[in-house]
Amino acid sequence: MKRRAFLERMGTIPVLGAASSWASAKGQTNKQAGQPRAALERGRYHPGRIPNEYNLFLPGEREALAKSPRICETGMGWVICQGGKRLQVGESVDGWRLLIILPALNGEVTAVFEKHVTHQGAIAYVTTKGEVAHIPKHIGELSSIRPRPINTPDGVRFERPSPYVPGPDVCGDYILNSAEDPCYENVAALGPEMVGWTLVGNEEGGAEKSLWLEADGTSRQMNPDPQLAWAPDHIGRLFDPSQFLPAIFRGYSFYPSHFTYESGYSKRTLLGGYAPAADIGVWNPKAKAGYEVIMVMLPGADSRPLARVRAVLPPHAPEDLVINDNDAGNSRIEQGQVERYWNGSAEDFFTALAGVWNKWHHFFEDRMKVEIPDEWLLDAARAGIVLSRCSYQGLDPTYQIGEGAYTKIPVRSHALFPVAHYEFVWAHQLWNLTEEVEPYFEHYLDHYVLPDGNFLYNTQDQVEAPLNVGVFLEDSARAYDYSQDIGALRKRLPTLRRMTDYVLRRYRYTKDNFPADDPRHGLIWGSAEADNGDPRDDYPESHVYYYENASWIWRGLKEHARSLQRAGAEHQDAELSREGAAIAQLAAEMRTDVERSLKKTLADRNPEMKKANIPPVFAFDTNRKPTDLTSYENHRYITDWWLSDWGDAEIDEGHFKHRTLAGLQMLGMNVVRDYPITAGFMEHGTLAGRIRQEDYRPFLLTLYGNMCYAMDSGNRYAPEDSLIPGNYPGEGNPYAWSAVVNSELQPALGLRWLLCYEEHDHDIVHLQKAAPRHWFSTGERIRVGKCPTRFGLLTWSTESLPTGQPSRWRINIELGEFKGATLAVHIHPADGPPLKSASVGELRADQVILTPEVLAGKTSIVLEVS
Repeated sequence: MKRRAFLERMGTIPVLGAASSWASAKGQTNKQAGQPRAALERGRYHPGRIPNEYNLFLPGEREALAKSPRICETGMGWVICQGGKRLQVGESVDGWRLLIILPALNGEVTAVFEKHVTHQGAIAYVTTKGEVAHIPKHIGELSSIRPRPINTPDGVRFERPSPYVPGPDVCGDYILNSAEDPCYENVAALGPEMVGWTLVGNEEGGAEKSLWLEADGTSRQMNPDPQLAWAPDHIGRLFDPSQFLPAIFRGYSFYPSHFTYESGYSKRTLLGGYAPAADIGVWNPKAKAGYEVIMVMLPGADSRPLARVRAVLPPHAPEDLVINDNDAGNSRIEQGQVERYWNGSAEDFFTALAGVWNKWHHFFEDRMKVEIPDEWLLDAARAGIVLSRCSYQGLDPTYQIGEGAYTKIPVRSHALFPVAHYEFVWAHQLWNLTEEVEPYFEHYLDHYVLPDGNFLYNTQDQVEAPLNVGVFLEDSARAYDYSQDIGALRKRLPTLRRMTDYVLRRYRYTKDNFPADDPRHGLIWGSAEADNGDPRDDYPESHVYYYENASWIWRGLKEHARSLQRAGAEHQDAELSREGAAIAQLAAEMRTDVERSLKKTLADRNPEMKKANIPPVFAFDTNRKPTDLTSYENHRYITDWWLSDWGDAEIDEGHFKHRTLAGLQMLGMNVVRDYPITAGFMEHGTLAGRIRQEDYRPFLLTLYGNMCYAMDSGNRYAPEDSLIPGNYPGEGNPYAWSAVVNSELQPALGLRWLLCYEEHDHDIVHLQKAAPRHWFSTGERIRVGKCPTRFGLLTWSTESLPTGQPSRWRINIELGEFKGATLAVHIHPADGPPLKSASVGELRADQVILTPEVLAGKTSIVLEVS
């Protein structure tokens, strides 16, 4: 089935919701706190806010969790803490409960402690030499779990209209016109959250061996026991936490008959915020009881999952209850809770947990260390990369995260989606993981590019857009820029040459068959989207001539040429230099052809398009109403245009204006068809266009809108297409709610561009270009270590100094071998006024420009700004 063919039948799917704030587009009054919406003065009001309970600490709690116990002696089931207090397993000190003593973790006797505060928790591994691992948890006191609140004091509320009437982005405008920058606290406050599944997996098992957990911790996968056919009520799911909850209290049955999952009272997270281990908390406010499920997957292709269930008993349960359970013998209740383990012992579980955390913690911290005021955003960026890696089958590509509608055995269909793989490579590169992703890149080029240079896709039931060749060429250029690995470049060159020849044949066809005054002259023939491509109908006249195909091929050739010339110069390889020069000349010729085509098509537009300044999507796109914008144009074609960075700001802005006039945008996100569906798998195109604009706030709106409504805010479950707001797995067509690589990786690309954005066609690197104003408040800090750019690695920190008025910041930049580019250091004062002074560089209203001349000869620089 084609990826979004279900949209053609969406009219048959019942959609929840009622009339919403979009009614204002129909001329109705939208009341806000009893006043017409127009009464809110731009920049003078504050939207409703909710706390981000995924990383919220109350006063003193962060410090309490950071200070784990220290031990000086261990024994059989006991430890002696510094200060002399003796603890047995199950006892606590300063709120830290001793869970287990591992006799030989990495050769050391290790005590495992756990502590919870209101919304957070931590597990600490401690030896007599000190703490060896500290695992953050985003599950705290279970009684704090609740549905995500909604706070809309001005009456602007994000609801799902049925049917969707195209109109203004009321919620987006409400945030952008306020006195605050977009953030989780004000964007998430507008409407209901997505409730998704939580992945448990590893890198070796791929989608088939992973598990999806429901909101209550129950696995989606069924028990493979052969008795299941005749006893499904007894065997059921592979994992069901209710089977590990206390069942009998001295004859009083409480679990599970009196405990039911209340919708919304689930906090679904990944351990540490991004590791592929589920950490789910469930609370029943009526029973005043709940439980936590932590599940990890052992390494290996034929691994097994291990789980721990921690049940918190109701306040009236006696402390001396004994739990009689046939599966586990007798267990005693300690401190109002009971713990059970599934598929292994407590020792097995905590040993595996330490291994999973250490692997992924060091995977990121050793390559690119990032500290920002919004830890939730950082966790999302890392989680996307982790969940994607855990869905690959070895080095073989995937599109689906975990098992689902797009998982095919044998591997086929969208597992080979080129868009997923190029973004997988791209995200790794931006996070200084080029070396780690290179084997995946090489494997794809070696196995999934056909002899003629086309992509093997859906086993040739479909063909993807030729523009993807351009993206892969840029991935290759970025790989060399960030690693200088000449061996890897030379190894992939034969395949890249085949891919280049494939698109150049299509380019030369239009040069040979259309005169220079024909807009098709110099463009690239072919589909611009896989769902519209068919290998049996892949001819020059099968499709209109899309500008994003031409734009991306030009961009890929330009970057490829630059990298070949750079590699040739750095390694004294004259042949590489000559090849790069020839491709650069070809790219320049192509640029001239496309500019000529665009100029003619722009001139031929009808008066309505010219008045609205709506640019064309394809050649001969000259006669449409400005409000007409098709689904694929909105969520794929113009997003690919923005992603390619043609370099014409007016055309970029025209496409954004077209989306707005067509009324196909919500909270900055694309909207599809007659129902409010956002195709999150291509939102990185919107982000790429927004990050280049002078105003950074629409970029933040799209980023946070996507993260708050197109993915689960805790476990990062992100489907290809989301009904917004309040989507959940199982709603609508299964192809819509299948979590996919592209959607998962939006925060990874977005956060990197927010922190460090390299201009394509100018030697300029922007630091903190889209960092929100509250990140520059007194006491806040931004720190990025070993961030790769094509000019070298950068490490910097920005600290807001506690000096009163005016505000002051100190930026420490470690340049290392960084050279050849201008640094634009952006600062957005929380109180709004422009910057007044800088100790070095050229001062502008919201940034300081450090030219190569200023940076020359320096390995570090300290910049003070007020």
